Amino acid sequence: MRAAARFVLRLAAAFALMAAAVWMVGLDRIRSQIEHADLRWFAAAVVVMAVSQVVSVLRWETIARIFGLRVRTGAMAVAYAQGMTLNVLLPGATLGGDALRSVRLQQLGNPLGVSALSVLLDRLSGLWILCALSLLTGLGLFLLAGFPAAHSVAGPAHPPGPPWLAQHAATFFGIYLLGLVVVCALPWLPLRPRPVPSAADHPLPLVRAAVRIWNRVSELHELALSQRGALGRSIWSSAAVQVLCAVTLWLCTRAVGGQAAYWQVQAVAAPIFVAGALPVSYGGFGAREMAALAAFPLVGLGADLGLTASVLYGFVSVVLGLLAAPAFAIGRYRADG
Repeated sequence: MRAAARFVLRLAAAFALMAAAVWMVGLDRIRSQIEHADLRWFAAAVVVMAVSQVVSVLRWETIARIFGLRVRTGAMAVAYAQGMTLNVLLPGATLGGDALRSVRLQQLGNPLGVSALSVLLDRLSGLWILCALSLLTGLGLFLLAGFPAAHSVAGPAHPPGPPWLAQHAATFFGIYLLGLVVVCALPWLPLRPRPVPSAADHPLPLVRAAVRIWNRVSELHELALSQRGALGRSIWSSAAVQVLCAVTLWLCTRAVGGQAAYWQVQAVAAPIFVAGALPVSYGGFGAREMAALAAFPLVGLGADLGLTASVLYGFVSVVLGLLAAPAFAIGRYRADG
C-alpha cells in the first residue's frame, strides 16, 4: 500500500510540475513548436544519445573493473538497456534502473554492496563532471561572451521568459555559478562517514539495523576513497557522456527552431539533467522541464525554447527506452554464463 501511495505521489508531482511549466509558457505555443519540429534534427538527437549510452556502458564497466568485480560487456550492456527502459516507464526517474543494474551485476557473481557502489559511482561521476562542464562553459560565456547580456539573443520567436527573470539574469547567473562551484568542491570537503561501535546488544532492532547499514556505508566509502586515483583517471568517459547528452539537448533546440549555441546549452545543462534525475518526475518529465524553463533565460535563450527542447529530449529518451525494451527478453546473466 505504501509503495502504491509513493507511486501515486510521484506521478502527481510529475504531472503538476509539467502542468505548471506549460501554463507559464502557454499550451498553444508549446504544441505549435513541437508539431513543427524538424524530424531530421530529432533523429540526429536520437543517434547522439544512443552513442552516449554506449559510452555509459563502458564507463560503468571501467568502474566495476576498478573494484575487481566480475564483468562481461554484453551482460552489462543488456542490464543498462533494461535500466533505460525502466527509467522512462516508471515514476522515480533513475532509481529503478540503477537498482536493476546493481542486481544484474550481482548476478554475475559479485557482492551486492560493491555492485551497488559501482552503479552509484557511475551516476555520481557523471553528475560531478556535468556540473564541472557547466561551470567551465558558464564562466567562459560570462568572461568571453558577456553572458548574460543586457539583451536577449532569443529573438521574437522565443521570448526570454518572465520579466523578473530577464531583469535580474546577471544576479541569478552569478548565484548559479557559485552553486556549481560548491558542488564541484564537494569531493574535497572532509565529509567522511565514520563507523560506530557495534550495537549488536541494543534492545531495539531498528537501532541495530541502522548501525549495520551505517557501518557498511562507511566501509564502502573507504573502499571508494582507496581507488580514487583510478576513478579519477576514468573521468574521461564521464566527460564524453555528458558532452554527448548536452549535444543531444542542443540538437533538440535546433529541432524546434532555436538558434542556441552548443556552449549556451552546456552551460545550463547541469540543473536540467539533475532535475530529470529527481524522484519527483516521470521518466524525467516534469522537474526537467521546470528547470529548463528557468535555466535557458540565464544565457539569453527563450524560456519556451528551454521547455520544448526539454520535452523533445524526453521523447528521445522514450524512443531509446522503447527500443531497448527487448533486452528484457534476453534473460538474466549469471556467473556461469
